[in-house]
Amino acid sequence: QAFSAQARNLDRHCTFCSAHAPPDRAMGCGGSKAKDEVINPTTKDTKTADRVVDKVKVHVGSLEIGTDGVAVKPKFNLGVTGPNVYVMGGVRDVRDGVAVEAFGMMHKDYMSKGSTLVEVLQNIKAVEPLPVLDDLIKVMPEAIAAVMESLKIDIAAEGAEAEGVVFVFTGTGVTAGLYLGWLDTKGYGMIGVEGQVSTAASIGLSVRVGLHESGEAVRVVMWLANVGFDAVVRLKTKHHPETVVRA
Repeated sequence: QAFSAQARNLDRHCTFCSAHAPPDRAMGCGGSKAKDEVINPTTKDTKTADRVVDKVKVHVGSLEIGTDGVAVKPKFNLGVTGPNVYVMGGVRDVRDGVAVEAFGMMHKDYMSKGSTLVEVLQNIKAVEPLPVLDDLIKVMPEAIAAVMESLKIDIAAEGAEAEGVVFVFTGTGVTAGLYLGWLDTKGYGMIGVEGQVSTAASIGLSVRVGLHESGEAVRVVMWLANVGFDAVVRLKTKHHPETVVRA
């Protein structure tokens, strides 16, 4: 889930966990602690440094304080986020889902592109042969099935291009979240749950998925014991959500 906060910092259309790359990248990307970083589904250029490297921010209650100023958000937490670090406790931005956490971690992020989600992971593995990538590849069918069940979209057949960030982290803490499909701050109607007690022991897969309000991209956020994956799949054809819920 720490991954979410990281994801939030990627771009304004794709959250890492927004909460982790999620909100600030909330794990269980409202992020990626890189969770909150987002990938714009309408552009194809990728600036890895701009998306993955987050500026240091201090969070005090509803305030988010950084070098770019002070922002007031509907959240209540305390902590610090920045390049390769995420220490946070409290309630994340409720616009991105209902999520709470008490988590601290150090992380390293890897970004790539590919024609499928598995190819994105394989491209990263070709450069950095991390064992945890095999774990993500192994559970990918479950993530694809979750998209089909929640959104009625077969991203294996309908995906045109994929782009994602892997977050490998070391830390400890607890996170829990519920995503009910309303449009988040990145324009995705995320559906799923988030919850884990991060330890050295292996835990199950946590997944949340959502269709962008443009109907042109699907976001998938996955978490395992010590690794997260926040990705966007651009679709071959535009899909129209039956219901668009706005927070």
